[in-house]
Amino acid sequence: MQKNYKLPAAIFATGILSFGGVVIETAMNVTFPQLMKLFNVSLSQIQWVTTAYLLVLTAMIPLSAFLKKRFSSKKLFISAVCFFLLGIIIDAAATNLILLILGRAFQGIGTGISLPLMFNIILEKAPANKLGLLMGLGNFVTATAPAFGPIYGGILTDSWGWRMIFILMIPLILVALLVGCWSLDNQQPKKAIKFDFWGWLTTAATFAFLITAFNFLGTNLINFIIYLLLAVIFFVIMLFHYRKTTTPILNWSSLKNLNFNLHLSSYFIGQFVVLGLSFLIPNLIQLAFHRSSLQAGIAMAPGALLGALLTPFGGSLLDHLGAKRPVISGISLQLIAVLLFAIFFNHLTIPSIAAIFALFAAGQSLSMPGIMTHGLQQLSLQLQADGNALLNTFQQFAGAAGTAIISTIVAASANSQNAGFHNGLIFTLILLFADLGLIWTAFKKSN
Repeated sequence: MQKNYKLPAAIFATGILSFGGVVIETAMNVTFPQLMKLFNVSLSQIQWVTTAYLLVLTAMIPLSAFLKKRFSSKKLFISAVCFFLLGIIIDAAATNLILLILGRAFQGIGTGISLPLMFNIILEKAPANKLGLLMGLGNFVTATAPAFGPIYGGILTDSWGWRMIFILMIPLILVALLVGCWSLDNQQPKKAIKFDFWGWLTTAATFAFLITAFNFLGTNLINFIIYLLLAVIFFVIMLFHYRKTTTPILNWSSLKNLNFNLHLSSYFIGQFVVLGLSFLIPNLIQLAFHRSSLQAGIAMAPGALLGALLTPFGGSLLDHLGAKRPVISGISLQLIAVLLFAIFFNHLTIPSIAAIFALFAAGQSLSMPGIMTHGLQQLSLQLQADGNALLNTFQQFAGAAGTAIISTIVAASANSQNAGFHNGLIFTLILLFADLGLIWTAFKKSN
C-alpha cells in the first residue's frame, strides 16, 4: 500500500515548492506601492523583484533534463529546498531592495529545480489511465498559484505586513521537505553524462536577455533594443553550438515536431495571459478603483478557489474524453471572460470582476493540463524530458513577457490610466483568439 501513496506524495512535495515560488511572485505585485515608498524606488526598479526571480528561474529550467539524468530525485529536491529556504530567510529580513532581489534569486534556483522535477516524476511514474489526472494536479501549481498570490499577498500585507508573505511559507516548505524525503526516489542514474556548459550558457543568456529587454520595454527604449540585440546574438551562437555538440543541455530537436510547436505556442500564450491578468487586475482595483490590496486579493479569491478545484477535474476529463474538448472549451471560456471584461469595462464592480475572473480561471483549469499533456504526447519517450524543459522554460519567459508587456501597454496610454487598463484587456483578447486558432490547428493535425 505504501507505494500507492508515494507518487501523489512526491507530486505534493515538489508541487509545494513550485507553488510557493509562483505564489510569492504574484503576491509581491500587490506590495509594490508599499515597497516603492519603503525603499524609495520607482516602479521600474521594484519590478526587478519579479524580473530577477524569473531570470534565475529561466536559467535553471534548461538544466532540468541534464540534472534528471545526472542526480537522483531526492538529491535534487533537497537541494531545491535549501536554496528556496535561504531565499525566503533573506527576503523576510531584507532591509533594502538589493537584499530583496537576492532572496528572490535564490528562490528562483529552488523553483527552477523543483518545477520540471515535478512534471518529470509524473511523466515517468504515472499509470497511463491516470496521466491526465496527475498532470492536472501538477498543473494546479501553474494554473492557480498566479491567481492565489494576490489574495495571499493582499491579506498579509494589510494585516501583518509584507514580510509575512515569506515567513508563513517556511512551515509549508519544511512539511514538503519531510514528505519529499519519504516519497522521492534516491536511485542514482546509472550513466553519467557530460555537462554542456556552453549550451547552457548560451541558452540561459538568450532567455535572460529577452526577459531583461521586456523589463525595459516601457521605460527605456534604448536599453530594450540593446538587450534584444544581445538576445538575438546569443540565440545565433546557441544555434551554431547545438549543431556541433553531441550532448546538448537542451535537446532542441523536439522543435522539429510541428504539432509539439503548436502546443508549445498555445501553452506560451496561456501563461502570458494569466500572468498578464494577474498583474493587471489587482492594479486595476487598487489604482483605478482606489481600493486596498486586501480588497484586490479578495476579488481574486473566487477564481483562485474555483481554479484549485477544477484543475484536477480538467486532467481527469483528459483521461476520459481526450484533450480536444476540454482544451477548446477551456480557451473559449477564457476568451469569453476577457471579452466581458473589455465590453463592460466602464461598468465593472468588485463583485463583477470577481465573477468574470472566476470564469476565466475555470477555463484555464480545463485547458492548461490538456495542452501540456497532449503536447508532450506528440514526442517520443526519449524526448519528453527535453520537451518538458522547453515547456517550463517558455512558461517562465511568457510570465516575464506578460507582466512587462501588459504593464507597458497600461503605462503607454496617453489618454488616461483607465484607458491603459482597457487597452491591456484588448491585447489579451487578441492573444486568446490566436491561442484558439493555434490549438484548433494542432488538434486537426493530430487527428
